[in-house]
Amino acid sequence: MNPVEDRVQAAMSAAANLAAREIPTAPPLRLPSEQAAFTPGGHAPRRWIRWAAPLAAAAVVVALAISLALIKGVQNGAVPANPVTPTNPVAPAGPDGVPRYYVALEQPRGDVNKTFRIVVGDVVTGKTLATFAPPKNTMFRSVTAAADDRTFVVSAWTSSNGSFVRSGKGTVTGTWYEVRLAPGTADPARLTPLPVEPQPAGPPPLFPAFNTALSGSGQQLAVAEYTAWTGMAVKVFSVATGRLLHDWTFSDPSLPPPSANRPNYEGAAMALPNMTWIDGDRTLALEIPDLTHLGQKTRLADTLRELNVGGPATGDLLTDSNVVWVAPIVKYPANLVQSPAEVLSECTTSPDSSLLVSVNGKTFSCTAQAPSDGFTQSFRTYPITLDTTAAEKGRNDYQVTHAEAKGLDTPMVLWASPSGDTIIAAWNTYAKGTLTDAVNGLHIGVISHGKFTPLRFPKGSTLFGNPSMIAF
Repeated sequence: MNPVEDRVQAAMSAAANLAAREIPTAPPLRLPSEQAAFTPGGHAPRRWIRWAAPLAAAAVVVALAISLALIKGVQNGAVPANPVTPTNPVAPAGPDGVPRYYVALEQPRGDVNKTFRIVVGDVVTGKTLATFAPPKNTMFRSVTAAADDRTFVVSAWTSSNGSFVRSGKGTVTGTWYEVRLAPGTADPARLTPLPVEPQPAGPPPLFPAFNTALSGSGQQLAVAEYTAWTGMAVKVFSVATGRLLHDWTFSDPSLPPPSANRPNYEGAAMALPNMTWIDGDRTLALEIPDLTHLGQKTRLADTLRELNVGGPATGDLLTDSNVVWVAPIVKYPANLVQSPAEVLSECTTSPDSSLLVSVNGKTFSCTAQAPSDGFTQSFRTYPITLDTTAAEKGRNDYQVTHAEAKGLDTPMVLWASPSGDTIIAAWNTYAKGTLTDAVNGLHIGVISHGKFTPLRFPKGSTLFGNPSMIAF
């Protein structure tokens, strides 16, 4: 019997005791006469009224106990067997229905220590709502968002001695903070440490690395981390209590270890998976290298796997997940004009690209460059399917021609609508004056129906167009 059942059983017993105490000798039940039963405006016999009060009170005790037990269960981190992400309680108010508010990590100008601070902003007004400096011995590293445009989680490194160099002296752990927004109030944003137990940053000298994804409901936090040189884990924690809800691990000593300097490089065998909550928070989509082709002399392609969070609490990361898409493996160098397969492979395997899954789990969006026409930069969306022919039939959402001449670089997809038909994209321009709507060389805007609409940011901001550094 689980704790909720225990509380309900105790409540029912208490109600029975109350009824027994208050009704020692209930009158016998007699059916009313036909005439009495149909007397308009008739009243119950007076002697039954006396017994109705304790019976009603007992019913209230049971109902109240059940309600409190269920609420208590949620507060303790219990999650329904089939949690469903509710429709956004706050309607998106940005251009083309995108979220209005963002949380980003920004390096202030002139900061020689390269310390990132948290910036909360409004893309409609272009104003900053709040900023937060990191606590002592803490370095902010990435940010992720729920679906309500009000709840964000920032991951951080916390050092025992203030040093983040993995020299063996001191320890570095992963910690997390919630940023809760209340626009229009005297306290528009609040930063609160999450009760998740600090996670070890992997064995030295491996660079600390954590990938994090907040569920659409804001109730669960997925964390991917290294457990060894050739081992990793995906864990799910309760945001409310910090309790570990799920834990999947993977280890293979025969695999080459990740680079100490670039542990998350997409081409690395043991790269941590990028994660997206899909299917009403029932499933985690994982972008992870295709481990079936390790050791082959070919460019390592990506795969998409799905993990059911309603299953057992612990398990094997690979055997418990299902492959739903595999990137085509293409021999290089590619032809001058790329085929769909070559564009798709470039879209998903380049270390300077990104892949973002829509929350309905049916499409993903990414970026690719075609070598013709000065490396035209494309933002594309593809269906998630194991049908190789269908998988190559992507949609060209937007493209920038002569990107090389314009100094365009580092394209990223930052956000996708639930259906995948609208995205927020980013790129940098280094050639001065080529694209007048740039903010310090950085473009961040909405791509919908072939149109790019720039979002508004504070003048002089030093944001990064990287999906781990800004969340909507």
